[in-house]
Amino acid sequence: MKKLLLSLSSVIALVLLIESCTKIRTTELGGGLIPAVDNVTVFDTTLEVISSVFGLPDSTRQTRDADHLFGILEDPFFGTTTGEMYVQLHPNLFGTYPFGSSRDSLIGLDSVVLSLRYKSIYGDTNSVQGFKIYEIDQSAPFRDSSTGYLISHPSFAVSNLIGEKNNVSYLTLNDSLQYIRAKDTVKAVNELRIVLPNEFGMRLMNFDTTIYKTDSAFNANFKGLAILPDAASALKKAIAYFNLADQGGTRLSFHYRTTRNGKPDTTVTDFVLRTNYRATANIVRKDPTGTPFGNQLANGGDNQSEVFIQSTPGSYSLIKIPGLQELNNRLLYKAVLIAEQLEGYEEASFPTPGLLFLDAVDSANSRFITIPNSWVFQQNSSPLFYDPGTFGGFLNNKRFEFDLTSYIQGIVTRKEKSFALRLYAPFTTRPVVTSIGSNQIPITISNRLGSGRTVIGGGSHPTQKMRLYLVYSRL
Repeated sequence: MKKLLLSLSSVIALVLLIESCTKIRTTELGGGLIPAVDNVTVFDTTLEVISSVFGLPDSTRQTRDADHLFGILEDPFFGTTTGEMYVQLHPNLFGTYPFGSSRDSLIGLDSVVLSLRYKSIYGDTNSVQGFKIYEIDQSAPFRDSSTGYLISHPSFAVSNLIGEKNNVSYLTLNDSLQYIRAKDTVKAVNELRIVLPNEFGMRLMNFDTTIYKTDSAFNANFKGLAILPDAASALKKAIAYFNLADQGGTRLSFHYRTTRNGKPDTTVTDFVLRTNYRATANIVRKDPTGTPFGNQLANGGDNQSEVFIQSTPGSYSLIKIPGLQELNNRLLYKAVLIAEQLEGYEEASFPTPGLLFLDAVDSANSRFITIPNSWVFQQNSSPLFYDPGTFGGFLNNKRFEFDLTSYIQGIVTRKEKSFALRLYAPFTTRPVVTSIGSNQIPITISNRLGSGRTVIGGGSHPTQKMRLYLVYSRL
């Protein structure tokens, strides 16, 4: 009898709970399979956070196959971003003279053209900028790097200015164009062509045949090309991306006449970024001096009202949630970190990063780790290795949200450690995934270096505070 009464009591309690949940105001999360807040059995609360902004220490390496950032972007709120490109272009084969059977067969050089494969743009597409082509100085320590150069590497020394193309409208970078290549008419798209002086081309064509025997002999006589933006450009409001490893679109083309079978013949030879014996560098500098972002970095502060987040190389926000330590044990249905985007910062011209990332600061072990319990490692989802649709980080309805339910539950129920959090927009990052060991996992968050920035409300913003929102039941 007692068991029956106990069962009936459980059923009645469940019915009352379901009925109470139908009168309810909805939570501000929406869409989640969580009970609505009725302030009888289900409650909600908001914890304040402390947010501070810091420069992001730069250890990013740009691989040779990645899209390289070029140009000058002057952002009135975040400062100036400058991108330089350096590349070694080689003949397809070493061991033989690349321009016909021998130098004696040459009749003349018609033109030499540097082509760059354009991929995309970030910023104001009305930008107009100049491209300056230099020869990398033979004394420069520029060589093949299997891991890629740090984007913070100092600029490589250059010697003479080889050529330039001024007043390039970024609107035209993806235009189709038509030109003659040897005897054929070529139609191309997304290809920037820069005509270089014939004197430069003839110098390479007149190299002794021994110089073309090996890559080391060639590099000892020609280090490579530096492609630098013109600081005097007309409108410096965007950066463009070029793929230097695309041999069909990035190449140094020699259009020349030679003797073949006793008759004049028109032909072309391309120097490209080869699979082996190749080197590139993408040097990226950011200068926020005199801007709101720069002033924030210079002045610091324990809890800022505006949080300036800029993609690599940029910034991060350190987030602390002191109220977590005071939470008693409870059943959490949802715990979400909410950061609202602030408007009025030319976000139409300079869009938000496609994805923000949140990890934890394990200061005791001098490392960054993925959020315990909430960030779930997925082995077969390279290069992200997690599901951002579940964890969070996308901009949706003018806010970024991160689901921290399992992480906070571990703190309030199992008394697990509460960490400071790091919010940022990395190109790539390497936190320790503690759920699978102590090794760092390389996670690629963005497919473009330096693309994106946003301003969000900090912990002290008067109307759009960063906050932790909880939905729970008492135990």
